[in-house]
Amino acid sequence: MNVSLTEISPSQKKIRVEIPESRVTEELEKKYRDLAKKSKIKGFRPGKAPLSIIKSYYGKAVEHEVSSQFIEDTFGDALKDSDLKPLTQADVSESHFEEGGAFTYTAVVDICPPFQLPDYKGLKIHKPAVEVTDEQIQAELDKLVQSHAQLRAIESERPIGEGDVAIVDFTPSVDGQVFEKGKTSDFLAEIGKGSLHPDFDKHLLGRKAGESFSFELYYPEDAPTSELAGKSVRFDVTIKELKEKEVPGLNDEFAQSLGQGQFDTLDALRQEFRKKLLEREEQSASQNVRDQILRQILGKVEFEISPRVIEREADRILQNLKHQFEIQGLKFDADTLDKTEYRTGSKLQAERDIRIRLVIDKMAEAEAISLDSEEEEQVFRDIAAAYRMDLAKVQSEYRDSAIVDRERERKLQDKVLKFIESEAVFVDTPEEAEAPEAGPEAEETVQD
Repeated sequence: MNVSLTEISPSQKKIRVEIPESRVTEELEKKYRDLAKKSKIKGFRPGKAPLSIIKSYYGKAVEHEVSSQFIEDTFGDALKDSDLKPLTQADVSESHFEEGGAFTYTAVVDICPPFQLPDYKGLKIHKPAVEVTDEQIQAELDKLVQSHAQLRAIESERPIGEGDVAIVDFTPSVDGQVFEKGKTSDFLAEIGKGSLHPDFDKHLLGRKAGESFSFELYYPEDAPTSELAGKSVRFDVTIKELKEKEVPGLNDEFAQSLGQGQFDTLDALRQEFRKKLLEREEQSASQNVRDQILRQILGKVEFEISPRVIEREADRILQNLKHQFEIQGLKFDADTLDKTEYRTGSKLQAERDIRIRLVIDKMAEAEAISLDSEEEEQVFRDIAAAYRMDLAKVQSEYRDSAIVDRERERKLQDKVLKFIESEAVFVDTPEEAEAPEAGPEAEETVQD
């Protein structure tokens, strides 16, 4: 085959592939002979119809089948011959059989445009201090005991107070019409939490079980429920039952009730929380460092990315979001993904992700950084664990899948960023890290 390239832009190339007449003729004739053997055409015995008749009956279908097969069989090789690495699936724009018998097709290929890496060694980075205070540990323990609280029915007819849990039915109405999507039965309103609306609980204080009443609440323009944003909502509420929380004491006995006897004392539980909080703070500090690295490097690199690549990556991000909601069993209106704010946000994220991947890949190439055999095997082990699949199945059936490619990409990025971090200069304050480098002009000013 003959392959030629035309530049559309630094980020797009048009590739033209020509399959020679001899190969095209051979493939077409083979298809026609196969059809002649099994086709039933009126006036001819099976397999005896002249080739010209076969062509008149099935010519268009055969040409379509052959052209599709040629594209499928040759496009990968054409990309390799041209040394093109598509950033997304290419689209065949034209294909036809030439008068001379050859078959040609063209496709637009989105690629990484040429760009120069900035200096990425010796970056000034500030790593936040990693520390865990007694107050942080106590806050986590307080959350833990609250999560183990039990609800106890209140027998007396006392009024609702702070910290109580009221079981209520309510019907919201907007502009005089019932908001059906918001009708709720047996809602557990923990007084003081403001989980439904910051002012909802205030209207329950002092009320008693069995009471029915109404009130209005205003929802701001940025309310998460778009149907209620910027509107006053009337709530018709019935208090069905009143319960109070019984919170266990934070003591050795409580510690011993956790983790199948894992903790003998409250102090042992505190130490476990200290360890976990330190791990979390260390992860947060490491992520902060990597964010600084990427922000500094990306801020010094400019190159064009094809809008089609960004759009398709944005589509993938939104589909992943939808999938996450589905596997968690959460109700989600799929049409929400088409809203402008979701599309805009996903496109911004997509462009940043693509830029990071391209820059990281170029740094990996410059530093000859790659995954070794053990790291490659860890890719499959991680995927098998994450998807609860057999390791051998992942290795045999998913080796060339997008899932494996993305996990490889993630591990390579991690390795490159660790290298950049090892070459960084750590400074004491964020201001020092953000200060611009002193260039020749700045040095002249100082000398003057």
